[in-house]
Amino acid sequence: MFIFSIRSAVLAAAVSASSLSGAATLSAQSELLCSPEGLIRLIPQFSVNGKFTIPDPNTDLPTYLSAHQGLSNAIEMILARENVSQDPSDVGSLPSRPLIFGSNWLSSEVGMQTDGTTLNSPEPGGKFGGYRVKSFLTGLTPVPLSQGSIYVIKQSNPTYQAFVYPMPTSHPCVNRIVLAAGNTAGFWPTPTYALGRYQLDSNGAPMRDKPLITYLIVNICADLGKPAVVNRQSVLSPFAMIFLALHWPCEGSECANNGIGHQH
Repeated sequence: MFIFSIRSAVLAAAVSASSLSGAATLSAQSELLCSPEGLIRLIPQFSVNGKFTIPDPNTDLPTYLSAHQGLSNAIEMILARENVSQDPSDVGSLPSRPLIFGSNWLSSEVGMQTDGTTLNSPEPGGKFGGYRVKSFLTGLTPVPLSQGSIYVIKQSNPTYQAFVYPMPTSHPCVNRIVLAAGNTAGFWPTPTYALGRYQLDSNGAPMRDKPLITYLIVNICADLGKPAVVNRQSVLSPFAMIFLALHWPCEGSECANNGIGHQH
């Protein structure tokens, strides 16, 4: 298992979201989504000795699946409660404040692919799961023309792999995520979410008037076509791939990985 390297903070100091541009005060349970420390209280499968830990699907697949499915369902339930409890006019009048995304990413994932004839996994060593592998999200950067509202995965080949659009919700720490791949027919069906944490000042206190930083993405990935060249023409050939993944940002030595994860 991989233990997240996070700056410790007292959860109680970051529990109020009411100052986020007039956003409604969240319930205590809703606020648990706003930090890794809170998330382990909500989803204990992410806790190892009290530390936020991404499960390794290769050594403990049941725990990985339970964490992925449990988090997805918990987010949907919390969003449903927030949607019912808040005033639509208040939510509709909030300024746009999507989460901020880093450019370097790791992932823990499981999945399969087929061209209709063979059945296999693209993970290193042909394993069902990839643990702490380099995520295809690496290279994520804001599109200047969009003023940061849309991101693009910028890599050398192809230069631009996919667009990522973070859609704010009634919960300030939760964004829905839409992905459109530029070189395949890949996309992220629901439920796919990004979770954000507060930025901290020099004293470790949350800056609730600042955009939140994404600390985790939980997603389902589907692909229905693969690039191919037929008679010197670029086409999409029939292909199916489905993945369940947890992605998290990294910096410097934290980005050491166990190979390349699945690619679109």
